[in-house]
Amino acid sequence: MATEVMRKLLAAMLCAAAAQALASGDYGPSYTLFKAYRAPDIALPRFQAGELGVIQPGMRRVYLYSAWRAMMLGPKAARSPGMEGGLARADGSAFGYGWSEPDETGAAPLISRLAKALRSDGDDPEVRKIAACPATAITHAVHTLDAAAARPDATPARLDAWIIAQQQVGAACQETQDARYRFGDAKPAQLTMPPALPDSEPAYWRQVREYQRAAWYFHAQRYAESAALFERIGATRGHPMQALGRYLALRADIRRAVAAAKDTDEARREQQASELEARGARILGDAALTPLHEATRALLRAMRFGLTPDSRLAELSRHLDSPRADPFIEDRLGDWALLMDGHHPATLRGKHDFVDWIETVRECAGKDDCAAPGAHALERWRKTAARPWLVATLMLSQAIPADVERAALAIGPDYPAWVTARYQLARLARLAGRADATRTLADEALRRALSPATRNLFREERFAAATSVRDAGRFLLRTNIDYGERGVVQEDALNDDGLRWLNDRLAVADLIELAGDTALPVDLRARVAGAAWMRAALLGNAGDGKRAATLLAELVPAMAPGLARYQRAPSSDEARHAMLVESMRFGLAAQLTMYAGPVKAMAPDDVTASGWCSFRPAPDGARAFAWRLPAPPSAGDSAARQREQGGLQALKTATGTVGDDVLEWVARQPADPELPWLLHVVVASTRGGCLDGDAKQLSKKAHGVLHKRWPGNEWARKTPYFY
Repeated sequence: MATEVMRKLLAAMLCAAAAQALASGDYGPSYTLFKAYRAPDIALPRFQAGELGVIQPGMRRVYLYSAWRAMMLGPKAARSPGMEGGLARADGSAFGYGWSEPDETGAAPLISRLAKALRSDGDDPEVRKIAACPATAITHAVHTLDAAAARPDATPARLDAWIIAQQQVGAACQETQDARYRFGDAKPAQLTMPPALPDSEPAYWRQVREYQRAAWYFHAQRYAESAALFERIGATRGHPMQALGRYLALRADIRRAVAAAKDTDEARREQQASELEARGARILGDAALTPLHEATRALLRAMRFGLTPDSRLAELSRHLDSPRADPFIEDRLGDWALLMDGHHPATLRGKHDFVDWIETVRECAGKDDCAAPGAHALERWRKTAARPWLVATLMLSQAIPADVERAALAIGPDYPAWVTARYQLARLARLAGRADATRTLADEALRRALSPATRNLFREERFAAATSVRDAGRFLLRTNIDYGERGVVQEDALNDDGLRWLNDRLAVADLIELAGDTALPVDLRARVAGAAWMRAALLGNAGDGKRAATLLAELVPAMAPGLARYQRAPSSDEARHAMLVESMRFGLAAQLTMYAGPVKAMAPDDVTASGWCSFRPAPDGARAFAWRLPAPPSAGDSAARQREQGGLQALKTATGTVGDDVLEWVARQPADPELPWLLHVVVASTRGGCLDGDAKQLSKKAHGVLHKRWPGNEWARKTPYFY
């Protein structure tokens, strides 16, 4: 029975061994919606094999190293066999980025048995402390309980004593967790160590108690006592936990050394590391402990990581310096990347070209001025002729020297960084005023199978270089790579460049032309037509307003009656009122947002005056770098747009405009049956959102008119307050 318990425990420990390699990930998805900025949106096995998409300066070091390695090896060598899953281990995704959902069922036998022993409830916090230790410890405890309960000398009293001692071990685990978040005057919990059993008890029960005491010492961070007890367990023949003793003693001593590392000089830490590695080597040399060998290797790597990080980082850097070496063996790349996060790389940059390349690229992440790293990349390329430096030069430059452009154009389509090079060439051509070259490069790339984020980047460049409103419309939509399944192209979202173009750079006639493009999704066409109609009515532009209304009626038949009312209006004021009411009823906006959803009638209670905030354009913050958006295209009638913007920018917010209109309508058409609802909408709209300085007065006035004119109306009852 003891052998079976040990077999199950060792299997559980092997499942956890990888997590001890310290290569857990530390980032979530890309912080932008449309760019794979910190991590590729390409499946990691393909990225590892050289399908790089467009390399980004904000990518984590594990991805930039993989890109550097692929570029150094070229297309065939980058696909070396035998390294499957390496990058997923290095970036932590293979381990859930260090996060795992707690197994609430695993500890159930312990909780149930303890509640019975204490005559308590299973939800009692003191009872549930027994489940506070790591999952492998819980697994071990459950198997030990099963083995103990099956023994012929098991009695209720002995099992109760064991389970209560296990709860004391769990309390030590809980205190370790609580200490991380304790602040102020909060005091640590008073822990009670499981007592040793008297010699009169059978050896088995005394030995499993000895193991519990050693575990308690460990979780209470009394590592010296823990190591001594585990060492004795490992040296005791016939002990039910003998196979674990030496490994757990080594773990306790490693934990003690790492905990004191900041107060220990480097020479002493190196000596400790050598001694601990020698002990680990003896475990690795013992065939009887083969099930623990992988866990021991991971433990020793974790020791070097925490105890001698400088020498470990130097060792890993030497290994990774050769692109032909396996970077994933023993998770060297993952450990290297984590160590680099806590170190200044200046010394290593001078020793290892790959470190210099990675840090040069990363210097530009989030910076406005990349002149210095760009100049360094150019200098390194001209000195070494290495293609990674050519690619870095392209990434970090705002202008392209002739020799760089010739070399970039010579890169073949099978080279791992071909896509990155073509994208940067398109960007740099646009910056140089060669929009025709940008269009040619982008169109060529977009004929290939590309990841969604990569397509987005080329569509950005092609959009910026558009020759007309219809041409720009072809490249307007993007895939939100943080939404839905990764790798699925679903071009249905507007990025900021598209929104600024639609909202700030197009005249009403341009919007109508775009809405008439049958190549665009119907919902987007309807939203664009709605924006054109609203702007035309606000400006008193009857001709374009009627054109937009006719198109909108075709796209949204449910709006046809209201649009006909607008077209029959005898004056521009009545036409504007009809537009304001109908646009609110169908949730239209004069300004587009990220997604163009279907246009349909809203429930009357949900209607608000929120069709625009302000028509004043935001400052042009576009930057000319690959990880920032290019400026919107110049396609469209700029003279007409400027004239219209002057009128639109003088308007109040939608809430203010609708409120003033409705109050005027009360005086002009007091019998309109929609007025109580419209006054309710005005008051509700002043509750929040984009408001003018007189919003409070507007809210109070609309509230007063509603309750004075229609005191018993349902909309008056739904409007008890003003804001």
